[in-house]
Amino acid sequence: MKSKYPALVAMLAVLIATLACSFGLGGVEGASLENLHMAFDQDGNNPTTVFSPSDVFYVVGDLNNAPAGTVVEAQWRAVQIEGYEADELIYEQTINDFTEESFTGTIYFQLSNDTGWPAGDYKADVYLDGNFVESAPFRVQ
Repeated sequence: MKSKYPALVAMLAVLIATLACSFGLGGVEGASLENLHMAFDQDGNNPTTVFSPSDVFYVVGDLNNAPAGTVVEAQWRAVQIEGYEADELIYEQTINDFTEESFTGTIYFQLSNDTGWPAGDYKADVYLDGNFVESAPFRVQ
């Protein structure tokens, strides 16, 4: 007669491993990016979704528990702008210089253009470690 203990022990090990991942046991919890918004400033104190053609665009967010090596990327895209394809990539930026064991703070990306931006709808798609987080839509008029 076979013992049921090896199967029970294996199932218990899988359950413990699953719970450990869910609760972040064994290290720093996973990084998160929250409160993503467009603003006139790098601190995000002057939020907006409407810019003039000569403005500098800022997408600002709160990064939490980001271990060293975390990568945050912004993809600036045209949504509906004359002369651009829908969802055309305009510019990409990456922040990957986190060296602390766990960084928590405000991060930002900025985009400017010496000749001004054409009127229309834009967005900044933001990714955390290669995973899409959120789009921050905005308009130039």
